[in-house]
Amino acid sequence: AQRLSEEANSQVIAEESLVARAEATVVQAAAPTKSLDLTTWKYADLRDTINTSIDIALLSACKEEFHRRLKVYHAWKMKNKKVAAGDKGGPERAPQSIFESAQQYNQLAPPPKATKAAPANQNIQRFFRVPFSVTGSTAQGQMPERGWWYAHFDGQWIARQMEVHPTKVPVLLVAGKDDENMCEMSLEETGLTRRPNAEIVEREFEEPWKRSGGQQYHMAAVRNKQARPTWATQSLKAR
Repeated sequence: AQRLSEEANSQVIAEESLVARAEATVVQAAAPTKSLDLTTWKYADLRDTINTSIDIALLSACKEEFHRRLKVYHAWKMKNKKVAAGDKGGPERAPQSIFESAQQYNQLAPPPKATKAAPANQNIQRFFRVPFSVTGSTAQGQMPERGWWYAHFDGQWIARQMEVHPTKVPVLLVAGKDDENMCEMSLEETGLTRRPNAEIVEREFEEPWKRSGGQQYHMAAVRNKQARPTWATQSLKAR
């Protein structure tokens, strides 16, 4: 009985030692990522990591930092922008109602800081369509014409964007090539998932996208190595 007890204790000690070593290995492996300060990374480093990394947690953190910088850039640009005469007649990166929703979201429930854990919905593809008023397109006293803003989100970040104007050529945008002109907010911030009738099925996005020349535009960006490797880019390459 004493021998069995000693052997059992020896086995427990050995198992505890293995667990301790395993935990130490995990902590050691995680330490560089945890202490990684992406604010010191250059834009090219973030871009290359987003385009090539297979580390899901690092990829998520890089996307978060990349879009944070876009927000800072647009805030600076807006602050220093001089009011020009006339109106462009369309939304700037997203309809005004979406910017208002994002402002309310950030005031009421500021998004948590990025962590090592990757979001569970990172690979979900969602599609949206939102109307916008084309100001300055009609005479005074008349109702402004309406256009449509289309967005394809790959996880939390936008992958493709399109503006369909009543009297202008559609504006096509692809992540990687047109980042500065695209919606920089996360899907959660935009409030699109909580907006009635905003979400559409994939077909309702793809049909006007192809009809407007989106597939050719995206393929040209792929050939020029400008398109980010999103789900849409990979699907296009597979055809």
